[in-house]
Amino acid sequence: MQLVVPKFHAEFLHEVKDEFLSDLLPVAKKVALAIGAKNYNVLQNNGQLAHQLTPHFIHLLCIQAVPHVHFHIIPKPNEEQGLGISWPQLSPTQDELKAKALFIVEKFPKSN
Repeated sequence: MQLVVPKFHAEFLHEVKDEFLSDLLPVAKKVALAIGAKNYNVLQNNGQLAHQLTPHFIHLLCIQAVPHVHFHIIPKPNEEQGLGISWPQLSPTQDELKAKALFIVEKFPKSN
């Protein structure tokens, strides 16, 4: 696993200025290419509940727990190695999905 850590400080992704965000993914792409992983995950956590500072995870990686935006480039060489992802299965109705989509769209600034 490799880390992409910006030089500027922000604890959460939503605190990073947009002009700096455009610099991060190209670097993550270059790191992914450099490590030669055909399959990989790009992971970015925000806050303790989202495992940004989970002591067990930090201990396994032998890194310090620092509240700082960073991206993990995690190779997935096979089914057993790399990042495993799971969460509870939800079954929202079409109306619930439409309502959530409308709620999110309304948060975006109106363009002229």
